[in-house]
Amino acid sequence: MAKILITGNKGFLGTRFQRYHGREHQIEGVGREDLDILDSDAVQRKIAAFAPRIVIHGAAVTATAFCEQNPEQAREINVTGALNVAAAARDAGARMVFLSTEQVFNGNDEPGPYSEDHQAVPNTVYGKTKLEAEERLREISQDLLILRLTWLFGLPEFREPVNSNVVWDSIRIAISGRRTKVAVHEYRGVTWVYDLLDRFPALLELPSGTYHVGSENDLNRYDLFRHVFRELGISHRVEELLVPDHKLYRERPRDIRLDTEKILSRGIVFPESTRAISQCLRDFMTAGIALPG
Repeated sequence: MAKILITGNKGFLGTRFQRYHGREHQIEGVGREDLDILDSDAVQRKIAAFAPRIVIHGAAVTATAFCEQNPEQAREINVTGALNVAAAARDAGARMVFLSTEQVFNGNDEPGPYSEDHQAVPNTVYGKTKLEAEERLREISQDLLILRLTWLFGLPEFREPVNSNVVWDSIRIAISGRRTKVAVHEYRGVTWVYDLLDRFPALLELPSGTYHVGSENDLNRYDLFRHVFRELGISHRVEELLVPDHKLYRERPRDIRLDTEKILSRGIVFPESTRAISQCLRDFMTAGIALPG
């Protein structure tokens, strides 16, 4: 049983991580109401008192629009907050695990998938702050694990938050009956949150370094939505509800797919995105949860 402290424990991943691994590990979760990560002294006291073996830093401002409108606040939380947590983890002798993002590649001109050796060129405040945090954390942490995650998806669960994601957004469109534009020129991996949680123990044992983590995918967003509709048995509603958006990203396609060969070489395998989507929906329907048909 390892002692693990995770920040951002009220978020989409953090809530599920704490519940999913709480039986086999001693997990202390902290959110904004528990700890101000901009207060370096408070962070030091909290981590020193708990004395974890591993600190997983998931707290961040992730809303792209908010970051663009509030760049200084975004940088404070995403960079300064991360540095405070890393310094306290180092002083407590704990491994630092930093959850980063595929969006560090959002400004790259060449198409993905991108390996860990590829130079990242972010063009959003969110992506820039996450990349800056990565670079500065390497300067202060001797035992640092950077996990760049693909877009996580899942469905609503009791008292746990759900983010905007390809599966839940598709279901909401089907429920609402509103025609919705969906990008054709956007490519990114999408990963079922429980596929990530299943593999987290193996990820935490990786040597220090940067790793691209999640499911790979060759379909554009529109085709992923079509796949969800097909799995729900409502393919006949695709033309009614899904409008292929050929204008968005037409001049410069958005391709932020990650190459996961590095973790694959260490035996950590994720299912391809469409397989993960299908399994997610099967599991929920097997559990007796009614999805729109």
